[in-house]
Amino acid sequence: MADETKNPDLTVAPEVLQALYQMQSRGDQLAAEIGRMEVRKAEIVGEIHDLNRRASDLLRQEGQRLGIPDGASWKVTPEGKAMIVED
Repeated sequence: MADETKNPDLTVAPEVLQALYQMQSRGDQLAAEIGRMEVRKAEIVGEIHDLNRRASDLLRQEGQRLGIPDGASWKVTPEGKAMIVED
């Protein structure tokens, strides 16, 4: 008996071990999901930048067609009229 008190059974209960593995597995799944979300976020940000660039190019071309001087600030009204904005 003296040996049992010096070397108690340190075996983790099977249900605790299973719960720990499940938690670790779920944590790994969540980390992987965050990684996929970050990749998707980067794709969306890239698409936003591309749309902004295309819109700027389109406005620049339309400004040229309308005879608006390069560098002039202008806007489009809801009715579709171009207006030069005074600084």
